[in-house]
Amino acid sequence: MLRPPYKKYEIFYIYAFREGHKDLRNLEDPDLIGYWEEDGLGVLFFHKPKEDLIEELIKRYHLQLEIKDVVPYSQWNERRVPKPFEIGSFKIAPVWFEGEWDLIFDPSVVFGEGTHPTTTLMLELSWEFYQEKGLPERILDLGCGSGILTLFWAKLGGKVKAIDINPLCIKVTLRNLELNHLSASVKEADVREWRDFSAELILANLYKGLLLDLFKREEFLEGKEYLISGFTVGMEEEIREAIKDKFTLLKRKERDNWVGYHLCRI
Repeated sequence: MLRPPYKKYEIFYIYAFREGHKDLRNLEDPDLIGYWEEDGLGVLFFHKPKEDLIEELIKRYHLQLEIKDVVPYSQWNERRVPKPFEIGSFKIAPVWFEGEWDLIFDPSVVFGEGTHPTTTLMLELSWEFYQEKGLPERILDLGCGSGILTLFWAKLGGKVKAIDINPLCIKVTLRNLELNHLSASVKEADVREWRDFSAELILANLYKGLLLDLFKREEFLEGKEYLISGFTVGMEEEIREAIKDKFTLLKRKERDNWVGYHLCRI
C-alpha cells in the first residue's frame, strides 16, 4: 500500500520465497508495499531494491528465494494501469488522482484495479441489482481483492462481509474502507473452507475452478441471489452445466470475452 513519502506506484521490486514466513506479515520497512501470501509463496513488494534486507530475512527465517524481479507498474496486472472510472452515479478513482470522487482506493498490487472486464461486469451487475431491487440486508464478497465491490456496496449503505485468502488483500480492503470512512466486516479466510453463505446477495468474482467447486457445495446454496464472474465465453458451457437444477439465470452480461451472471437460487 502507499505510505508517505510515496504517493503513487512506479516500480515494483519483488522477492518471492517458497512457503514464506508468518513474521513477514508484520515486517516494517519505509519502502515496503506489502506482503502477499498465496499458493505456497510468500512475496514481498518494495518501492526500492532491498538486497541487504532480503539476505538478512533469508538467514533469520531460513527462507528459500524463488523469484527476484523488477516490474514497472505500467506492466503489472496485464498492463491495466488504474484510472478513474464511473459506475452508475459513482465516480471512482485511485488515490493519486486529484478531483472530487465518490470513492477512492489504493489498488496496491492485488487484483481489483477497477477496469478488468470481470470487475466492470460485477460493478455493473451490482448497480443494476441495486436499481432494480434495492439494498440487500446482508452481502457476502468472496475473494474481495482490493475491496472494490465491498467499497461499492458499503457506499450504498450495505452490510458487507468480505473474505480473501491473501492477507495483503485484507489489509488493502481495510485501508480502502478507512480512506472512504466506510465500514465492513473483513476476514482472512479460504473461500473453499468457508461455511456461512447465509446472505441475501453473494458476490463471487473468482476463477472458473473455484466457482465450480462452490457450485457443488450445499452450503453455497444458502444464499438468495448471486452475482458471479471470472469465466470466459469459452468456459460458459461448463458453468451452465454446473448451475443447472440449482440456480435460475436472471441476467447475463459480456465484456471483452468475459461473462457475468446474476443468479438466484431455485
